[in-house]
Amino acid sequence: MRTILGLSVLVVAGCATGFDRGMLQERLHKEGLVEIQDREIQEIRALKPQLTFPCRLAIYLKPPSASDWRWTSQDKEILNASAKILQKEGIASTVIPMSGMFAKDGDLKHLRMEAARYGADALLVIQGVQQTDSYLNPAAVLNLTVVGGFVVPASHRDSLFLIEGVLVDVGNGCLYASVESEGVGKIVRPTFLVDDKDAISRAKKKALEGLGPELVRHLRSLHTGLSAARRVEAPSQAIFLSPTVRRGARR
Repeated sequence: MRTILGLSVLVVAGCATGFDRGMLQERLHKEGLVEIQDREIQEIRALKPQLTFPCRLAIYLKPPSASDWRWTSQDKEILNASAKILQKEGIASTVIPMSGMFAKDGDLKHLRMEAARYGADALLVIQGVQQTDSYLNPAAVLNLTVVGGFVVPASHRDSLFLIEGVLVDVGNGCLYASVESEGVGKIVRPTFLVDDKDAISRAKKKALEGLGPELVRHLRSLHTGLSAARRVEAPSQAIFLSPTVRRGARR
């Protein structure tokens, strides 16, 4: 019987199934903030950007629907590094972390209302999803000794974390930018001690580190584009000469 169990472990060992990015993308969009109906498309197209710089930017980290991960203070520190760049470059005057305690429903309209209470001009909503693949390596045969299950690194956890950030106008809901990033975290631990959360945490950290620079790049582009558009739209001031000046010009 012991031999049969050992062979079974060896057969299972090394069977990594890989990630289903399509499924994760579908989950990310399904857990999104707003569902668009056909009748609303024309209204959305009619929205005009009204953001001025430097702007007051509110950031909301949407809580996950599952309990296998959560946003941490370390995650906020990673985002804070990008926030400091936006402030230094005059894109954001203030960056306001929104508390989840006041965002009851989590839908976009309600979040905009809460951001308005914070005095924000724009709202950045960040949400994420993850998938973890679990498999064994050949050393898992030592799990049968029990002690081996506590000391031999035989169990793998590979996590893929996808993050999406959406920037909208607090006043009219105009969509300014949508940014995505992903990260992969891998660990190998003794089977009886391995925890999915360690791999998820690594993947989330990498995804956030990729999201920050992308966010800064998009906001720089938005800043440049809107500023240039307003310069073009600004009417040139007419110059009126007094009668005295006009008579002097004729001479």
